[in-house]
Amino acid sequence: MYLDRVKNQLIELKLIREDELVGCTRDEVIAIEEQLGISLPRAYQEFLLSMGRSAGKFLRGSDCFLNHLPQLQEWAVELLHENNFAESLPEDAFIFLMHQGYQFSFFRLSEGADPPTYSYCEGTHQISFIKSHESFSEFLVTEVEIHAKYLMAVASK
Repeated sequence: MYLDRVKNQLIELKLIREDELVGCTRDEVIAIEEQLGISLPRAYQEFLLSMGRSAGKFLRGSDCFLNHLPQLQEWAVELLHENNFAESLPEDAFIFLMHQGYQFSFFRLSEGADPPTYSYCEGTHQISFIKSHESFSEFLVTEVEIHAKYLMAVASK
């Protein structure tokens, strides 16, 4: 529902093969919610169910799959502390992606089924978190577009 466009774009643009999308089981999603003591937004549950274990080369280099979820919150807090960032993460923040240890993205669990996303990036002199996308599904659509442009640029060299 929320991610149909993303999955279709990935396949139509030949960014991945359908068999490269490896999702989590519903039991694994329930287990991570229980482990963390939270209820995940529907759009993010769809992400986990369709590509929560692997998405081929899509999102490669970012920690965003099931095996990293328990550590992401801790890593984000450490990054903020290392950079003396004045703002604390909101109580209901869920870190869903960390890239190369210097930037991360999160959504707030209280902001709906397809919540806005926020980001932090080391070295940018941010004084507060940046609202990066109006929804988690929009975040993924943007990532697909970036991935497609990158592959096109590499192919044209």
